[in-house]
Amino acid sequence: MELSKMKSNLKMQNLYFSSCSVERACKVENGECKADLQRNIRKTDEHEYDVELELSVQKPDLSVSIIAKAHFLYEAETYEMEESIVNANTVAIMFPFIRSQVTLLTTQPGMTPIVLPPINTTKFEEH
Repeated sequence: MELSKMKSNLKMQNLYFSSCSVERACKVENGECKADLQRNIRKTDEHEYDVELELSVQKPDLSVSIIAKAHFLYEAETYEMEESIVNANTVAIMFPFIRSQVTLLTTQPGMTPIVLPPINTTKFEEH
């Protein structure tokens, strides 16, 4: 199918990382880490949203914290699906950039880089 016929109604603008930090011990062991993702969506105008994702990755010898922000526009012929699309798809669009940033930040001497798994954004729950 021609790509122009599959154009998304949701458009991301201006993704950036407002904060990235890594704290580590001298020696970082391989092992399980606990990752937590928080989402904040704020409607800024009709069909416009600011989205903030905050990721925390923790293990005894390593701590990674990332805050990613982006602005989204929703443009469609009908808007009945807008809220559910914004809630699920903004995370789906932003998360690959966060995954990449975690790997870049943890590709350091003396440790194995962290590669987060893909997530199913339809299961995302906000606390």
